[in-house]
Amino acid sequence: MSDKLKAVILSKLGVLTFCALAEAKVTIIPEVEVVGEAIVKEKSEVSIRSEALPASVQVITKEEIEKMPIRHYTDIFRKVPGMKTIYMGQGEVGDRLGTRGFWNGYAVFVDGMPLNMAHHNHLHGLADAAWLVPEMIERIEIIKGPFSALYGNFALGGVINIITKKYDKTSAVRSEVGSFGALQSVVTLTTKRSDVSPFLVYEVYKKDGYRDNSDLERYNFFNKLTFPFWKGELSIRVNYVKRDWGAPGYLPVEDLKKGLIGRKVAVNRSDDGNSEYLHGVINYAPKGEAGFHGTLYLAYEDFNRVATFPPSPQRWEHNRRTFYGWNLLYNYLPSKNLSFVIGTDGRYDDGIARRHNTIHREITSTIENWDIEELTYGLFTQLQWKPIELLKFSAGMRYDGFVFDVKNKILHQNSGSGNTEIFSPKIGIVFSPLKGFNLYANRGAGFRSPYVKEISPADRIYKNFNLKPAKLETWDVGINAFLFGKVALDFNYYETEMEREIVRIGTEVQNIGRSERKGYEGEIKFYFTENFIVFANYAFVDAKIVHPPQNKGKVVNIPKTYFNTGLEWTKELNKNKRLTVDVYTQVYGKTPLNLAGSINRGSFAKYYGKIQYVTPKITLYGGVIYHPDKYKSEGYFLVNDIVVIDPRPKWDLNFGFKYSF
Repeated sequence: MSDKLKAVILSKLGVLTFCALAEAKVTIIPEVEVVGEAIVKEKSEVSIRSEALPASVQVITKEEIEKMPIRHYTDIFRKVPGMKTIYMGQGEVGDRLGTRGFWNGYAVFVDGMPLNMAHHNHLHGLADAAWLVPEMIERIEIIKGPFSALYGNFALGGVINIITKKYDKTSAVRSEVGSFGALQSVVTLTTKRSDVSPFLVYEVYKKDGYRDNSDLERYNFFNKLTFPFWKGELSIRVNYVKRDWGAPGYLPVEDLKKGLIGRKVAVNRSDDGNSEYLHGVINYAPKGEAGFHGTLYLAYEDFNRVATFPPSPQRWEHNRRTFYGWNLLYNYLPSKNLSFVIGTDGRYDDGIARRHNTIHREITSTIENWDIEELTYGLFTQLQWKPIELLKFSAGMRYDGFVFDVKNKILHQNSGSGNTEIFSPKIGIVFSPLKGFNLYANRGAGFRSPYVKEISPADRIYKNFNLKPAKLETWDVGINAFLFGKVALDFNYYETEMEREIVRIGTEVQNIGRSERKGYEGEIKFYFTENFIVFANYAFVDAKIVHPPQNKGKVVNIPKTYFNTGLEWTKELNKNKRLTVDVYTQVYGKTPLNLAGSINRGSFAKYYGKIQYVTPKITLYGGVIYHPDKYKSEGYFLVNDIVVIDPRPKWDLNFGFKYSF
C-alpha cells in the first residue's frame, strides 16, 4: 500500500472524527462473578445488551480468555456449544467460524465494524479476525441465530460481536515460545485517566511451522484512545497489521496412509500469501443505555494467496478493497419495562477481485477479474416490552438495500449496475416463571447479499444485478437457567430453511440450492465453588439440501455432532498469588465431504490444557494441544474428488512469561 493511500485513509479518519456519534452495539456491562448467572438475569430484563435477547447467547470475558489455552484466535471459541471452529493451517487466509450447521455462518464485528468480506473470491462473507490477540479483547458476545435487528448481512447462524478494551489494569510485556519455532512478543501500554485513556498493543509473531513451507510472520499495531465527549465517551481506534506466510497445501490421505509421502512435505514450495490491513474506528456511547449510540469506520485491506490443488494448476487469488461505513441508533427508554430502538447502518466497498492461473507464481492466464463497487444501507427498529414481571416481548424489523456497479474484465457483456433489497422481521418472547429460569422462543429471518459470481459470472454470459439477497428463515425454542447458585443450564432446539446456500466444495464456491437444518444444543456448567467449574456441552445438527432434486443430499463439511467437556480451576495462594488450570477436550463428529454423503470424515478428538502461576507482577504459563489422530484434522476436505488433509502435529506446546508494570 502506497504512502499516499495511507495518508488519504488517515485524513478521512480525521474528518470522520468530527462528525462521529459512535459505539453502537458495544455497550460494556460490569463483570460479575458468574457469567452464566448474569446472562440468565439479563434475559428477563429490557436492555439493548446481547444478553437480553430472547435467544441463545454466550459471553466470553477477558478473564476467561486469559485462562484459556490459545495458540490461534479460533481457540477462543472452541468451548462454545455447537460452534464449528476450523483453523485452515494455510497461513492467515481467514478461518471458518460457523454454528447451527453453517460452514461460514457468522456476521463478525469488532467494535461495531463488520469484518465479513463481501465478494472475496476465497469465500463470500469470509471474516478474518486472526489479527486479534488476547490482550486486545474485553469480551465477546455470541448470538445464535439472526434474532437481533441490530445486525444484518451474513447473520445466518448468528453474530459474533467482539469488543476491544478501552484500558487495562496495568501495562505489560509478554513473551512466548512454542513448538516449531513459534515466537510471540506483545507489549501493552495503558492507563486509566479522567481526560484521555490510551490503550496500545504491539505484537510481533513468527513461526517456522510443523510442515515444510508453513512459516508465518505477523506485525501488529493496535492504538486506541478513549476520552469523555458530549454526554458520554468517545473512543478512537487505529490498527495496522501486516502478515506473510507460506502455504504447505493439502495432502492425499491415502498416500499418507500408504507411506508414499511424508506428513510434513509441502505440495508446492512456491505457494505463499500475504495481507495488509489498516482499520480506523470511532465509537461513541452515552453514560447509560438511553440515547444516541454510533460507530463510524474506515478500512483498507489487501490480500494475496497463491495455492496449488493438484491436478489443477497453481493459482493466485488477489483481493483489495477500501470500505467505510456507519452504524447509528437511538434507544428510547421511557421506563425500565419499555425500549424502542431505531437506527441505520451502511457500508460502501470499492475493490477488486482477481484470480490467475500461475506456474511458480508466474501468471499464465486470468480466469476472474472484477472491479466492484457496492453500497449497502439498512434501516432497523427493535422493540422490547415487559408488560408483567414474568413476561417480555421482543420484535424487530430490518430493511436492507444493495446497490452494485461491477466491471467484469473477463466477460465485458456481464458488466453493469443494479440494486436489490430485502425485509427481515424478528419476533421473540421470554417467559420467566421462576427466578433464574427463562423459557424463550424466536422466529426470524436473516440473509446474505448476492455474490459477484451470481450477478456477474466470469465463466458464462449472464448477469442479474437485481438478484434478491438469499433469505434464511428460522425459529427456535430454549431454556436458560441458573439454579441453586451452582448450576447453569442452556438448551435450545431450532429449525432453519436457507435459499441459495453457497459453500466451498473442493476449490470452488458453489450454490448448492435450498437447504434445511434441524438441530439442538445443550450445555451444563457446575460451579462447585467460585474457583472450580466443570462443564459439558453437546450439539446435533442434520443439515441437508432439499432443492434442486439433483443436489438432494448433505450440506458438506458440517459435523453432525459436537461434544466438549472440561474444567476450570483456580487455587488462591498466599500474598495475592494464584494457580489456574483450564483443560478440556473437543470432539468433532462424522462429517460428510460430498453431497451424496457417501464420503465422510470420521469423528476425532483434540485435547487442550493450560496452567498459569499468577502474581501481581509476574505470570508464568504453559499450554498444550494434543492431537492423537494422524489421519484426521479440521483441515480435511474433498478436492478434485480426492480426500486431502492438512496434517497436524501430535503435540503442540507453548510456554510464556508476562511482566506487568
